[in-house]
Amino acid sequence: MKKKVWIWLTVILLIVMILACAASYALFRFNVTKNTNFKLVVGSLELSVTDTTTEDRYILENTVPTKDEIALTQDGYTFTLTNIGTIDSFYTIYLDDILLSDGGDRLDNQYLKLNLWNHTTNTSKTTNLSDYSSTDRVLTTGYLNTGESITYTLRMWVDYTAGNEAQNKYFATQIRVVGTQQNAAEYRETILNGADPVLTDHLVPVQIVEDGTVTKADTTSQWYSYEKKNWANAVVLKDKGITYQNGETIPEDNIESYFVWIPKYSYQLWDLGNYSSLTSIEAKEQTIPIKFGLTNTSDSNTGECTTPGVAGSSGSCQVGDYMTHPAFLAFDSNGFWVGKFETGYEGATSTSDAQVNSNDSSKIIIKPNVYSWRDLTLGNMFSASYNYIRSDESHMMKNTEWGAVAYLQHSIYGSQTSVRVNNNSAYITGYAGTEEPTLGYNNGTSIDGNRVESTVLGVDGTHTVNYLNSLSNVASTTGNKSGIYDMSGGTWEYVMGYTTGASTVGGSSGITSIYPDFFTNSSWNKYYDEYTSTTVHNYNNRILGDATGEMGPFGSQLDPDTTRYKSSWHEDYAHFVDSSSSWFRRSGGWSDGVSAGAFAFSSYAIGSAAHISFRVVLAP
Repeated sequence: MKKKVWIWLTVILLIVMILACAASYALFRFNVTKNTNFKLVVGSLELSVTDTTTEDRYILENTVPTKDEIALTQDGYTFTLTNIGTIDSFYTIYLDDILLSDGGDRLDNQYLKLNLWNHTTNTSKTTNLSDYSSTDRVLTTGYLNTGESITYTLRMWVDYTAGNEAQNKYFATQIRVVGTQQNAAEYRETILNGADPVLTDHLVPVQIVEDGTVTKADTTSQWYSYEKKNWANAVVLKDKGITYQNGETIPEDNIESYFVWIPKYSYQLWDLGNYSSLTSIEAKEQTIPIKFGLTNTSDSNTGECTTPGVAGSSGSCQVGDYMTHPAFLAFDSNGFWVGKFETGYEGATSTSDAQVNSNDSSKIIIKPNVYSWRDLTLGNMFSASYNYIRSDESHMMKNTEWGAVAYLQHSIYGSQTSVRVNNNSAYITGYAGTEEPTLGYNNGTSIDGNRVESTVLGVDGTHTVNYLNSLSNVASTTGNKSGIYDMSGGTWEYVMGYTTGASTVGGSSGITSIYPDFFTNSSWNKYYDEYTSTTVHNYNNRILGDATGEMGPFGSQLDPDTTRYKSSWHEDYAHFVDSSSSWFRRSGGWSDGVSAGAFAFSSYAIGSAAHISFRVVLAP
């Protein structure tokens, strides 16, 4: 086994540690070098890397293409990072190419798969190497307080689909760990306690001024501040070959999608949401206490509880405890990026143009003033989201992730108000009503089985303004341009949350026709929230953090045509999934007036619908 060590110092308080391992095979030649048990000290920043793997046969154990489920059971390369210095440290783990001295043909990235398992959080991510750029492949990032450790296992294998064209090729790589002192290089906000934005190859950090102008952010200065309700934004470019300088304007025609960062946090429980029936409507909104940070809460710590993350369960949690929000536990990340707007359809020039039942991820755009993509099955929504940016763990928004945004919006870091409805009847993103909806009913048309509320709807193009108008900020989760839009009105949005209490969960959603093992293979579990409710009043079947049951107590208002459940916070919809309507939808529609909102939840009998869209999330 060849052993090589590359160690260099580039800047004071910058540590670069390179670890690797090597092996060669007859059919697929795979070469890596390895060095174990070393550390590098610069000043008082001290980060130790220890290789805990005892055999030199990891990464590739088989000499033939391997199925994922088999590869994930094999031994991998296990290493531990420990901060033994006196300064808290951020770290980034890279996977770099190595050129072999004996040359040969390199195995193409499309045939290589990898999985990085975080032992500390018991989470992992499987990706294709081709999902990353050719240089500076960021496997993950993190934050270590003094004395803390974290352990990872990296596995790599040849994809099962590889054919003869991949024979007698090589791939050589090395792990590189870069550690930096807190605030030594990139801007970090102290109150986030390490849950700062994770930027990947696909995401360009930006700042947005009140007229909607987008500029490339200087990440060494304060480009976001959650303390000031200025959430971090980033964009995906259409032409990724263009490089923008700090402060340079990025034209709208080169922006494909906008995303907003939701930092990892715990929140203080105020109500366990154990409601199983309708009682009465009462004012109950409050500011939700939040603590940012990467450390998960635990039953062993006073004033905390371990997140149950299970429908209907409170675990050991009590009112007053802080609990890590469940949306941050499924993926190995410091937080997640949320689509700033409902998902639009590229090229649509009319409402009907955006009604396309397909899963073509190349059609995804997430921008203001575009037509929401509607009338597609939930299965196609999930597939398009899942394949959008695979290396960044793109996926369709989960019910608990919606809850995480809603709770942050109602903390001191958000607007803490009822998010104004997008009342644009053409389903155009980023709009806002110019007046608060009223409780009265007009004599308008019945939409989605409910009478139209309020006289301030954008039915005729009046009483509504678009994103570029500063008056639209009332439809943002922050009350300014940095927030998330369309969380109230516009379209209803399907989220990945369903009940097993219905008999038509899989087939009718269209998911199993694309991914047959979706509900049987545990590797898919992190992409959805599962409930067991059977009636619309099973609020106690909530998952703590999903912004459903905790918004009680619940009551009802009777409309002449239909019973309305408008008793979530701010009198938003409160209608749980049941045996006939198995999947959650959120936000309400443009016509729903006061009952639409960030805390609105309802059920729907799965199928494509012209009034339902979806939202994309990244969890790098």
